[in-house]
Amino acid sequence: MPKLLVSRLVLLTVLSFLAAGASGCISTSRTVRREEPRMRVEFENDTAGRLFYESLSHLRGHHGASESHSHVSLPIIFDHENTTIEGESIVFNEAVRQCDTNHDGRITESEARIFAERHPQP
Repeated sequence: MPKLLVSRLVLLTVLSFLAAGASGCISTSRTVRREEPRMRVEFENDTAGRLFYESLSHLRGHHGASESHSHVSLPIIFDHENTTIEGESIVFNEAVRQCDTNHDGRITESEARIFAERHPQP
């Protein structure tokens, strides 16, 4: 092999390694906690409140906070990670929406019993 060709190959190899080493990876990571104000709700009586909150506690224990995770990556160049966590108020509000079937802001004992039957204890 001619000496000039070998030196060019060596130079190209060295430049390739330098370029790869000098190029940085852009990396981002983000965690977002989604919250919303708790809905106002009243209960027809103590039994309705007890049934609702007992069912809600089983619902929380079974499902926990909801978490969404996404990860996008292009090796050496780009890395992005996004995590979204739903807060307790979102779980509470969803339970109120399911339980208060006529959406009047008041949970009756019969509504609470139906909600409790839909979400039995584990």
